[in-house]
Amino acid sequence: MANTAHIPTSNSALIAMITDEDTVVGFLLAGVGNVDLRRKTNYLIVDSKTTVKQIEDAFKEFTTRTDIAIVLISQYEAFNNVQNEKPSWVDVLLNWN
Repeated sequence: MANTAHIPTSNSALIAMITDEDTVVGFLLAGVGNVDLRRKTNYLIVDSKTTVKQIEDAFKEFTTRTDIAIVLISQYEAFNNVQNEKPSWVDVLLNWN
């Protein structure tokens, strides 16, 4: 492992996650988690108490951050746990062909 190349963080991009706790923990154990200097994370754990507004705000934040390249959304957890209330952009994402 001593001969492996180091990937510089200034050129790296993150994966953001809006999903259930088990999926987030798996990604964190794989080393995908990040907390920046402002204490902002690259994930939102969705459970039965998560509101649609929290999901929308996290999505908007993740898609505007320059250090995030991919936003991973678990459809089942992210949208079925908020009492079937879907924000308008969900239909666009789910029906994107």
